[in-house]
Amino acid sequence: MIPSRRATIKDIALSAGLSTAAVSQALRPHPNSNIKLQAETIERVKRVASELNYQPHAGARSIRSNSFDTIGYFTAKTGLFVNSPTGYLAGVHDIAEGHGSRITLIRLPADVDDITKAMPAVFSERNLDALVIESYSDLARQIYDRVQLSRLPLVFLNDRHETNSVYVDDEWAAGELTRHLIEKGYQRIGFLHRHTEGDPPVKKMHHSASDRESGYRKAMRRAKLPVSCHTVTTKGVVGLDVELSAADWKMIRQHDAVIAYDDDLANLVGRTAYDRGVRVPRSLAIASFNGDYASLSAWRRLTTMQIPSYEMGKRAAGMAFELSKGGAETAIPSVAYRPTLIVGQTT
Repeated sequence: MIPSRRATIKDIALSAGLSTAAVSQALRPHPNSNIKLQAETIERVKRVASELNYQPHAGARSIRSNSFDTIGYFTAKTGLFVNSPTGYLAGVHDIAEGHGSRITLIRLPADVDDITKAMPAVFSERNLDALVIESYSDLARQIYDRVQLSRLPLVFLNDRHETNSVYVDDEWAAGELTRHLIEKGYQRIGFLHRHTEGDPPVKKMHHSASDRESGYRKAMRRAKLPVSCHTVTTKGVVGLDVELSAADWKMIRQHDAVIAYDDDLANLVGRTAYDRGVRVPRSLAIASFNGDYASLSAWRRLTTMQIPSYEMGKRAAGMAFELSKGGAETAIPSVAYRPTLIVGQTT
């Protein structure tokens, strides 16, 4: 019979004929517990909990365990980013769900001027067990010391540190993509960075910018081919008014293939080629990085290095739970992921 009041651990224990300690271990297993339960017993407890519509009391549980059962997810990026990839977050979510934990999404105001004065209150309130920081720029480094003061266990996602980070081996990926183009017979291969108006210069961008250029340069030099790097400046990443300048297009047409920093830039190059009657890949091949929403919705299937964002998100969340048990001083070796070459119709 389902009680009219909120069901408790005691209600489940009474119905299942077990101690409250056994029920607690079945629902929230602790690796160091002396209570060992058979799989059948655990299933019986879960079945009874479902029948009683049991909902754990987060506040009481936090007091007992000194744990908030909440992982913070902070996208270290300013402005409106409605096109941000969701693979990282989906991976973090699924691991957190498996642990019976929640995710608190954190972001900075769109119009923030001083990052250090706009830090979300959640960092100082310390109501998280760990924090995953998804990074796209040097913003994560700007706030690194400030976040450290919160004594939160930190995991950097898509950012490279010696420990506690999950990132992409972008230099290797760029080398693979460049070799693919060389093997296809392209000789005049250029590398394109993108700089958006008002943003920091390329040298202060996310480390993937320099890593991808480095991988490209090394592959070209091994093949004894000329290196050509160029930075395209646009109003934004995407938008109806985002266009290539005549000077940028003139430079691009000096190549028979270009490697764009990401799929959004590759789409812009492809759209410009279409507008000017340049056939892709017959007259100009285009390759890029990320392999997410932008490549999947491109006018042609892009040749791209697909980042395993979902798997990276899962690994980052797993790392966050490990750190939450060990404390802010715990160090876990960082993990680098290698993207997969997706050969599309643009090379």
